Amino acid sequence: MSKNQIRKKGSSVMWRVGLSLGLLLAGCATTQKLRPTVVRPDVSPQGTRASGATIPLDAEQIKPMFTELLPIDLPAVVRVAAAQNTDIMQARLNVTAVEGGYESAVGAAFPAIVPTALFEHVEGSVRATEGNIVSGVNFNTFQPAVAIQWVINPGRVIYDIVAAKKRLAAAEHLEQSVILATLRDASVQFYALALGQTRISAAHRGVEEATELLRVNRLRSQTGTGIHADVLRAEARLAERQQDLVTALKDFYDASVVLAVTLHLDSSVTLVPSLISLEKTQLVREDLSIEETLGIAVAFRPELEGFRNLIDAAIAEGKKTWWTGFGPTLSLGYQYGGIKGNANNVVGGEGIPGNLIVNPASANGSFSGNPFANGLIKEGILRGSKRLDGRDDQTYSFGDQQRATAAAGWRLSLSTLGDLKTARASEQQALVRYERILDEVRAETVGATQAVRTYDQLIEFARQQVASAEEALRLSQANLQAGTMTTLDVLQAQDTATQARLRFAEAVVRYNQSQVRLLAALGLIG
Repeated sequence: MSKNQIRKKGSSVMWRVGLSLGLLLAGCATTQKLRPTVVRPDVSPQGTRASGATIPLDAEQIKPMFTELLPIDLPAVVRVAAAQNTDIMQARLNVTAVEGGYESAVGAAFPAIVPTALFEHVEGSVRATEGNIVSGVNFNTFQPAVAIQWVINPGRVIYDIVAAKKRLAAAEHLEQSVILATLRDASVQFYALALGQTRISAAHRGVEEATELLRVNRLRSQTGTGIHADVLRAEARLAERQQDLVTALKDFYDASVVLAVTLHLDSSVTLVPSLISLEKTQLVREDLSIEETLGIAVAFRPELEGFRNLIDAAIAEGKKTWWTGFGPTLSLGYQYGGIKGNANNVVGGEGIPGNLIVNPASANGSFSGNPFANGLIKEGILRGSKRLDGRDDQTYSFGDQQRATAAAGWRLSLSTLGDLKTARASEQQALVRYERILDEVRAETVGATQAVRTYDQLIEFARQQVASAEEALRLSQANLQAGTMTTLDVLQAQDTATQARLRFAEAVVRYNQSQVRLLAALGLIG
């Protein structure tokens, strides 16, 4: 066969392989369920509503834990969390790993190219093609070849690719879910850090008020208008407020460490909100009904879409199992190569006939007067003549070879029934997991919506409480100096004012945190 004929035949085989592969991949494409693309809704509030819920933040009382202070705001927290959080890194690596599985599944649909080079050396006895044993053989063979092999179960490969693609889509959506949860947690932790700062400010203000109360009572005791018991009460109150300040600092440092872990930063660095004041921040408009809110959450929560893809992957795995157990396995192969070799002692030598082995120098032709010695000499001459007569070496030049195979087969086993049962159970498990996640998403959305409403109401009540409590404290302090009220009255007014400030700050922070949680519950954060 000429080289042109070889090329034409090889091209014909590859064309058929390519056509079959194209049909296979087209079949994969038709099995995909296309979901309509939903436009991301805009839930941000239209305009801003003046709420008056503003809390001043003062970092003067905050000292570094060990090394330094690092001012940070909410946009920086979001950026750093998205870039450095270890959970997000792991989710991205998981996507890469699943993507490798998808590429492997696609690669399994293509034929394999198998280059080989075989060298064989045989020495001794072999069986000839006629069946007889040939001794004294010594030959070398070199056989290079390249083969294209395509062994495939069409249905299995198709659904394996579908399942792998769905798992990849699920991994990508679960990565988005991890990012969403991380940004939510980082934002909530930032507001918790800000709340810790407001508690420090409140505790420091309480220390100042307790210090002033102690000064007034000492002055009254020295002038004879007060009693020593009031001084002791004021000293006890000052010690209590100083303990509150130390505890507030410790809680702030703990919040800084928690946020640093989320941001993958050095925990010994003290994070401080770079804010002048903490304000009530609305992220989701109030006119959304609970039905609209739940609808947005179901449509845009990435973990729900991820689990929907896992359900599709489980269904495809079930079909793959069926094809594996009952579908045909098709095999196509084409090999082109050659063979060359060298053989020694191809033709066995007959040697000198026994009646011609004589000693010409002897009258009777014998080599020795001893019959036994004469026989050994003749046998040696016979064997030596055979070896000389058999040295017929042959060298074979390179000759090309082509082989083409095609086959179809089935492997039917009772184990397939168990595999199908396992696949059906996996489908049901995927459905149950989806239902569980769906319930959790709905509950989270409802809870966040209700929390927003609750803390919105608490802010108004807390602001009124702060105004009244601070005015009562001011009047109590004035009346104490005028002698119309006692130290106990001032202490109670201080307690009421401190608690009112903390309640107001906590209501604002919890409202902002609930807004972040609601936006995350809708799947729209980030």
